Amino acid sequence: MKKLDLHGVPHEEVPDLVHRFINENWREGQELHVITGHSRVMKRIARDVLDMYDVEVEEGDPRNTGYLRIMT
Repeated sequence: MKKLDLHGVPHEEVPDLVHRFINENWREGQELHVITGHSRVMKRIARDVLDMYDVEVEEGDPRNTGYLRIMT
């Protein structure tokens, strides 16, 4: 599973990084993780980009909501 860690990344750089991550790692049926931490702003920015793709996005798991789980 591939992961993109956005800790410490300025918000204005996130859209380009998420686009690049999805485009470089797109494999049908693959699970990807975008680590956002618990920042609502970071999650919203990442989700706005992911909404442009035909992917399922869930917020982490019940014990760890600091990442977005993506199914391609």
